[in-house]
Amino acid sequence: MIVKKYIIIFLFFLISALSSNAQKLNIEPGITIGTSYYLGDINHSRQFYSPGLTFGLAFRQTISDFYALRVNILRSTISGNDADFSSIYQQLRGFSFNNTIYEFGAQYEINFLSFNTGIKKSQTPYITVGLAVATANSFQIITPVIPLGVGYKYSPTKRMTVNLEWCFRNTFSDRLDLLEQPNPLQKQLTKIKNNDWYSVAGITITYNFANEKKWCPAYSKKKKH
Repeated sequence: MIVKKYIIIFLFFLISALSSNAQKLNIEPGITIGTSYYLGDINHSRQFYSPGLTFGLAFRQTISDFYALRVNILRSTISGNDADFSSIYQQLRGFSFNNTIYEFGAQYEINFLSFNTGIKKSQTPYITVGLAVATANSFQIITPVIPLGVGYKYSPTKRMTVNLEWCFRNTFSDRLDLLEQPNPLQKQLTKIKNNDWYSVAGITITYNFANEKKWCPAYSKKKKH
């Protein structure tokens, strides 16, 4: 029931954002490729530990010069091994895993500077936050995911946008690493109620196939004052 509730909230979030700009839709399709890694009961804090491959599709809708909505369809691989850490407990436990995550979600891009995809060499740092759903080889259910990260976007041409982004993803599952407590009477193998995370750092390239947008330099200068 909880999972269904989050799926409904996610769909409402996505539909509302798109429908509010339905008459102005100018979706830019693209691809994402990068690296993914896991944070959880095996890897507590090491960044870019045991990196795997992430790739997928992206669809961006520009809302204004400061906001954009991006829909992602991603496939990410993660792994971990107790032998990579010096903890005596982990050395004794000796657990390892490999997993594949499939994600569908939407993220808002909130720009620090005015960004116009119809202008060559437009650029800005940004923060991103969103909502997604994901499933993995380790479980047969769908779990909500909350992406939160930072990035930098640049338009090398009037139609192309390149995003460099590092985004953490908080899941509502403790099973990404496949560590389960088989018997409550046995020694604890995994931290109870400690949800796993995974992170994706990569590049997204989108392309605007629509007619070039008209842009008024005078208007842009006014906004700077």
